[in-house]
Amino acid sequence: MPIAFNKLIPLLLVCLVTQGCDNPSGAAEDDPNKTQKPPNIVFILTDDQNYDTLQALGNPNINTPNLDKLVRGGVSFTHVFNQGSWEAAVCGPSRKMLNTGRHLYRTGYGPSTAEADLFRAPLMGEIFQNYGYETFVTGKWHIDEESLRRSFSLGSDIFMPLYMGMSFQEDGGQFYPLVADYDGDDSNSANFATRRANKFSNDLFVDSAIDYLAGKANDATPFFMYVSFLTPHDPRQAPAAYLEMYPPATMPLPVNMLPEHPFDEGDHNVRDEVLLPFPRTEMAVKWYISQYYAMISHLDAQIGRLIAQIEASEFAENTVIVFTSDNGLANGQHGLLGKQNQYDHSVRVPLVIAGPKIDNNVTKKGMFYLHSVLPTLLDLANIPKPDSIDSASAAPLLSGTQDVLRESIYGAYKNFQRMVRTDTHKLIYYPILDKTQLFDMVNDPFEMNDLSDNPSSAKVIQELMHELEVLKREVGDPLNNDDPVASFHAYKKDWNLLHRFPRRDLYLKEP
Repeated sequence: MPIAFNKLIPLLLVCLVTQGCDNPSGAAEDDPNKTQKPPNIVFILTDDQNYDTLQALGNPNINTPNLDKLVRGGVSFTHVFNQGSWEAAVCGPSRKMLNTGRHLYRTGYGPSTAEADLFRAPLMGEIFQNYGYETFVTGKWHIDEESLRRSFSLGSDIFMPLYMGMSFQEDGGQFYPLVADYDGDDSNSANFATRRANKFSNDLFVDSAIDYLAGKANDATPFFMYVSFLTPHDPRQAPAAYLEMYPPATMPLPVNMLPEHPFDEGDHNVRDEVLLPFPRTEMAVKWYISQYYAMISHLDAQIGRLIAQIEASEFAENTVIVFTSDNGLANGQHGLLGKQNQYDHSVRVPLVIAGPKIDNNVTKKGMFYLHSVLPTLLDLANIPKPDSIDSASAAPLLSGTQDVLRESIYGAYKNFQRMVRTDTHKLIYYPILDKTQLFDMVNDPFEMNDLSDNPSSAKVIQELMHELEVLKREVGDPLNNDDPVASFHAYKKDWNLLHRFPRRDLYLKEP
């Protein structure tokens, strides 16, 4: 963003209050003299939540009454995709894309060896601050400290260390998270001083958000709240009452469950995949899903508290609420547990947007990337989109002028996997193995029947491989299919987590 950008702020603030921020088109209101307030934004982000974990969106086996209410009060998108990851901790690159609106290899936050990735674009909270918003954060950040300071006016109960993506069980887990505060004064040495909270992480972060709202009473400054949870990422812990809601023996199995993935997809023994032993058994997967659902139901209850507080406040009529997650999770599907793969259960996420002039109880396909959230929110607030943003706004889908945003979707995991998905087909290519999978997403939505060996699939595979190359150029993918190791070397991040924390299947044994 040019340095001169800040000089435009006073003029732009005048535009915001006179033009009307809940009118993405910028058209005049019926009453041209009516003053419109910029909308408040509450951005709710969960961790590892699969796209099909809301009852209102088709899962009868999970209890999510508060998120269901949000679905009925807004627009839900069923086909929203995390673009991928250059490292095993998929949630890290996901949050960097979310906060910059940029494609995977263009966020400015890749490994330091990736020279093409050094440009640092303005971040979500930073942009809102530049347009007169107070910005608040609580929970997980998973980016660096300098970027948090740029993004937020203040924050409380921020998960520490800032670069870390999860709280391990022996380090307090969900019940005793390590947290810190930030008061917006960069000269204050007390900022980010850590303490161990004696409260479940979901409750803690919602308490912080509610306290922030209480302090905003009678304050006309618009606010942007970033409420980012640690759950339902492992360690799989939840209050006993929620665990009792899901007896493992009663849990239905995924139709595409396998004892083990039929081949090494690239990171077959990555941390996520050793949380249960091989081969996966039916009882182990049922137990694993029951704990996952318990965490989501507890999360739902806490999100419900936050939404109720907003509805009871003076901000109720002028607040946009966004709910989404960073990536999905396999939970036994295809013999996998984690998100280091290109199947829909791991790359698709829920997305619900509710607020002023947004339709109620509408579900749309969408077909766009998760990092389209940033330009969408800017459109809803009538804030100009910086040139740095790569992703398209979903505002045309909210207004009803479109039903889908993209014809094809790109996905990647390290140099092990590449994916292209259309409305009808998905191709997954494994460059190091030189192996291809092809799925008919209309007739086989659970990706159980690989059509790649069928001679009649040759033309479709050829077309999708060509489209994949087009998408690779669009997102800046450095991978060369003919040399997938050397061409991707700059993005080969040395991940020392397993050196610090050895195989972790000890604490998640099946009962």
